Amino acid sequence: MPERTEAPTGRRLAEARDKGQVPLSRELTAASVLLTGTLVLRSAGARLANSFQVTLVRGLTSVGPAEIDAAWLRGLITESLGPILPDLGLLLAALLLTGAGITFAQTGFLWSSHNISPDLNRLNPIPGLKRIFSPNGLMELGKMLLKLLVIGWVVYSFLRSHLQELLLMAGSDLSHSMAVWVGLASGLALQVSGVYLVLALADFVYQRWFFRRSLRMTRDEVKEEMKRTEGDPVLKGRIRQQQRRLARQRMMANVRKADVVITNPTHLAVAVQYEANRMHAPRVLAKGAYRVAARIVELARIHRVPVVQNPPLARAIYRSVDVEQEIPPDLYLVMAEVLAYVYRLRAPGRSGATPGLRALPHAAGLAAAPDTTG
Repeated sequence: MPERTEAPTGRRLAEARDKGQVPLSRELTAASVLLTGTLVLRSAGARLANSFQVTLVRGLTSVGPAEIDAAWLRGLITESLGPILPDLGLLLAALLLTGAGITFAQTGFLWSSHNISPDLNRLNPIPGLKRIFSPNGLMELGKMLLKLLVIGWVVYSFLRSHLQELLLMAGSDLSHSMAVWVGLASGLALQVSGVYLVLALADFVYQRWFFRRSLRMTRDEVKEEMKRTEGDPVLKGRIRQQQRRLARQRMMANVRKADVVITNPTHLAVAVQYEANRMHAPRVLAKGAYRVAARIVELARIHRVPVVQNPPLARAIYRSVDVEQEIPPDLYLVMAEVLAYVYRLRAPGRSGATPGLRALPHAAGLAAAPDTTG
């Protein structure tokens, strides 16, 4: 069986998230809730204890009417719960917000119906037993035992150091005993929650590591994933080859529209077109080297397009200008000389400025270039 050595791809992680599979440490949520509850109780615990004390005394000493009715019960409940509800509501709200916030921080906004859909395999005890005795199940068992040992030792050490105070509570009045009990309970809870939070942070790191490890892939799976995401490289190569072939065909079809083909003379060929009423500057319709250059020259001769040998100009245009792009201004002058020569070949006996070149902007030298080739 191929070994899973590769890190999960983004697609693999996204598919796992769609199924509701995300790294989540429930220990971190529980520890955060415990610490929040402890801090809230340390600030409001005295008031809450006093409220409980008042409620307890009132409930034990109040004497009801001879006939207990609903109105009397409602009044008793209101008087009993009234002092407790504000602090109790604050505690419950803090616990709820902390639990929801820590869970959201670990998973983000996640909604998946995959885990709540019916699955009869969950009723089969054999997979459950396999999970219990699997390496991950044994790891969870070890974490639970470690948590019990560490927290048990913290509780034992705390109670041992405050044993004298616990014994003195038996001979104290109720108010003093309640105050001592609240102080000891909050101190113990603070120590336990602090240690528990450290263990939970370690569990959070482990859960993220284990989650990514469980999604590791083989090299073949990574290659297949890349094919599905980016496409088959062989197919993509064929598509690019087909695109180049079609682009070359379109380029060759435009050779017949050129005004001149400039050659190197045998290695390079560039087909150029210039229409004064429509173009800002002469434009390259086709270019190529070696066999493509020979084909451009062949098509030019078939369609009676003039072929002019000018190696420096051919090299300059081939290197700096793409197909369907205009030539740069530094080539205007020499290009004007070539076009002037071509136009005189088409209209022998005409004198004066070359027709069609006066409309070319930003090139005074190009617009009035003298005929130096003929």
